[in-house]
Amino acid sequence: MFKHTSKKEYLVSATKALDAVVKKIIPVGQWEDFETYWSCSRVGSQDWVGEKIPRNNMFKQNNFCIYWTAEALLEMYKTTGNKRYLQKGQRTLDELLMFQATWQPPYMAIRTLGGFGVMNADGEWNDSRQCLFAGLIIDYGKVLKSTEYIQRGLSALRASFTMMYTPLNPQTMKQWQAKWPFFGSIDFGFMMENYGHGGETNDSGLGIGEFTIYDWGNGAAAEAYNRLFDRYGAYIFSN
Repeated sequence: MFKHTSKKEYLVSATKALDAVVKKIIPVGQWEDFETYWSCSRVGSQDWVGEKIPRNNMFKQNNFCIYWTAEALLEMYKTTGNKRYLQKGQRTLDELLMFQATWQPPYMAIRTLGGFGVMNADGEWNDSRQCLFAGLIIDYGKVLKSTEYIQRGLSALRASFTMMYTPLNPQTMKQWQAKWPFFGSIDFGFMMENYGHGGETNDSGLGIGEFTIYDWGNGAAAEAYNRLFDRYGAYIFSN
């Protein structure tokens, strides 16, 4: 709103809100929201809310909160030029990147490299949120001149298409066909939002879902690609 109107009160309000998150949330990692307790992974919804778990001295975390904060901090840096926000933003981004798969576990029957999980108390891999994360990671890479961030962002973007049912994903396609043998060419492009939604996987289709959401799967992935192409051009994908 400040960018659009130049009214200082909007910037003052944004600064107060963001400074509160920097002071109270980031240092202790209290990344809680609705999904953390009252969506698919409800463990702890009775007695963990607002409290650290004694076993590991951590809050139950949803990495969407981390993403939104890193995004807000980068925007505040671009708006004010205050490098404190960039430093806090990079620190927050690095915490988000702890949720990114940087290896290929032998017990995963699909490609996981570059994909993101959801929480520190959930079993989902390669979640559609990675297509949103990709752009932010690349933005930080451009601002900080970090090749690693750009490569991580591109890896997240590629992982956004991993769950798609298509001959271009033979490993994943095999798992879809094991779970749903009636799938055929008419189903090319079908895509589940993530892998291992129920917390179990094997190489015979367990971990493959049964539904698709266009704006939280194939559509979101395609939009992310188009958005990055529009912003940076084709050269970004050659990194």
